[in-house]
Amino acid sequence: MASRPRSIKNRKLPPNLYPNGKYWRYRNPITGLMTSINRPLEDAIKLARAANAKLAPVMAGDGELLMILTGDRLPTMRNLVERFEAEWLKDRGYAARTLVEIQFKLERYRQDLGDQLIGQLDVLTVAEYLDGFSNNAYTKHRGLLIQIFAFAVAKGLAERNVAELTLIKKEAEKKRQLHTLAGLMTIVDADTTPMWLKRAIRLALASLQRRDDIVSWLKSSVDLENNTIKVSPGKTQGYDNPIHLQIKMGQALREVVSECLRSPVASPYLIHYRPKARKREQIAAKDHWTSVTPNYLSNEFSKARDAAHAYDHVPATERPTFHEVRALGAWLYEQQNFPQEYIQALMGHADAKMTKHYQEGHTEKGIEYLEVGADLAF
Repeated sequence: MASRPRSIKNRKLPPNLYPNGKYWRYRNPITGLMTSINRPLEDAIKLARAANAKLAPVMAGDGELLMILTGDRLPTMRNLVERFEAEWLKDRGYAARTLVEIQFKLERYRQDLGDQLIGQLDVLTVAEYLDGFSNNAYTKHRGLLIQIFAFAVAKGLAERNVAELTLIKKEAEKKRQLHTLAGLMTIVDADTTPMWLKRAIRLALASLQRRDDIVSWLKSSVDLENNTIKVSPGKTQGYDNPIHLQIKMGQALREVVSECLRSPVASPYLIHYRPKARKREQIAAKDHWTSVTPNYLSNEFSKARDAAHAYDHVPATERPTFHEVRALGAWLYEQQNFPQEYIQALMGHADAKMTKHYQEGHTEKGIEYLEVGADLAF
């Protein structure tokens, strides 16, 4: 990412020298530290050129001279990201999938900003970089960059957190509509829906487990003799008190689990499929050649939903996804008078408010009258 061009009025100034009222200031290209120069323009230019000449050899050759002279590495964004990952990120206790998403973003920063000196990354530069992302992506990248620059400030690598000074944007409100039981059963009953996907939908609906846990659920977790199935929701494993469930299977859950176990495809996973083509790079990227990745499940569900014409009356961008299957299941449990504590435990929620959030929206909200007394005597 090249440095932005200087404004017309500053183009005659040497690099790193800027107006500061009626005087000037010099910006250290390595640290970003600003130094006031309360001298006439001619003197300020001489001082800036001298400073640039002194720093130029240190900055040359990816900072090799700096390493030789001081043992320090040139404070580039690439080196900052490496330190952030090694010294800060590893102790955060993030879930595996969250960690993968963060590392994906960090790799992008290495590619896009890696050669930039930390001192060159001012508010405008970071703001222009963030503006290249859509609304929700902007918010997520801004949050991570704030953490990175907070680390840089704490380690003495930067004077201030420039990412924190960029514009805060509100995430775009999701317009995804919820499933109806009739709509979901249309997908399950459709001839165009693969058998493995039908089982995945029914498994999610009955068990209320998340997408990532559905595709990673092992056959070895099932005990048909005692009618139980165990699961440790991946999203909770980073909590202080991780959640581990042993579910007593009802009839619907036992039926779909039994179908998964009877599948002729040899696989350690309950949800699995036989790929049409076994490409080496695809097999190498998975735990087992029969396993289903979370993204593949989501994509195949969307294809099956549209092929079944279950929600043709809903705009394409608002049609419910596999994620909303869990919300429908939670609402159905509530309609069948299961206690809220039962549903909350099954969903692996530590907070009852989150469970209620999943259940809301399946019926129109009406006016509910609270019966009270008014027995004041006067």
